[in-house]
Amino acid sequence: MNRMRIGFLALLAGVVVGGVVQAGEIGDQAAPLNIKTWVKGKPVDLADGKGKKIYVVEFWATWCPPCRTSIPHLTEMQTKFKDKGVVFIGVSDEPAEKVRPFVENMGDKMAYVVACDDGRKTTDAYMKAFGQQGIPTAFIVDKSGQIVWVGHPMFGLDETIQKVIDGNWDVAEFKKQQDEEMAAQRKMMAVAMKLEEYFELAKMPKKSKKMKKLATSILKDGGKNPMLMNEFSWTILTDENVKHRDIATAVKAAKLAYDATNGSEPAVIDTYARALFMDGKVEEAIAEQKRAIELCKDARMLEGLKKALKEYEDQAAKKA
Repeated sequence: MNRMRIGFLALLAGVVVGGVVQAGEIGDQAAPLNIKTWVKGKPVDLADGKGKKIYVVEFWATWCPPCRTSIPHLTEMQTKFKDKGVVFIGVSDEPAEKVRPFVENMGDKMAYVVACDDGRKTTDAYMKAFGQQGIPTAFIVDKSGQIVWVGHPMFGLDETIQKVIDGNWDVAEFKKQQDEEMAAQRKMMAVAMKLEEYFELAKMPKKSKKMKKLATSILKDGGKNPMLMNEFSWTILTDENVKHRDIATAVKAAKLAYDATNGSEPAVIDTYARALFMDGKVEEAIAEQKRAIELCKDARMLEGLKKALKEYEDQAAKKA
């Protein structure tokens, strides 16, 4: 199964989760750390550090593989930036009896402050307030007490800390980027809701006129997302529960995905070929399917591509 074909329902769920509304904004004053247990290091009061310290508040869990991967990197950064007045705090919402043995086992690999949240008060004040769903996630609090960055600790944290230290971090520009990303997420959430409604109608016994309007809106607002368009088309074409297959819409969606990936993704080409085939353009479908086979490096997927090609070629032979 190619990475471009992840399943419509899974894709829809991901878009909806990504569209969580946030209350916090970059530039806001950082909330106090409400901690139940300080597992490692001295307790930290962000207010005491104003004008003197830069804080990195990172949310993690013992059960999270990416969190475990980032721990040594956080330790390296704490060592690197310690003399620059940077303090790292790892916050878990798990109980101390679970976190403490993990931290003790990590030893020097986890050489920064570690704390256990107090009934998710800190997690809600940061993660929930900023619409962050996955861990690990880190927040940078500058010397003025403002949250000036949020993101995955393995991607951009080092460079950003250095810029904050040097006074070169553009908070306004980062906030603008964050606002644009959130606007895009809200737009995609709206598209996801339309997709859900579209397929609910497509499964009804009687065809609804609203489907065409929804399809037009989905193609317009989601057309630049190849994964979304690929799955939209494939579901129209192949989902056994769909009673009303709008092949013209499926072709348009598949072509949008095809163009957005420069015709280089085998799964996207496969979808486009299927759409062409079901639209009666058999020879074009055969040509595209052959391209998909040439580009495919996945043995399991290749078997399905070849099976589809035989179907198209058999149909062409019947017409000859």
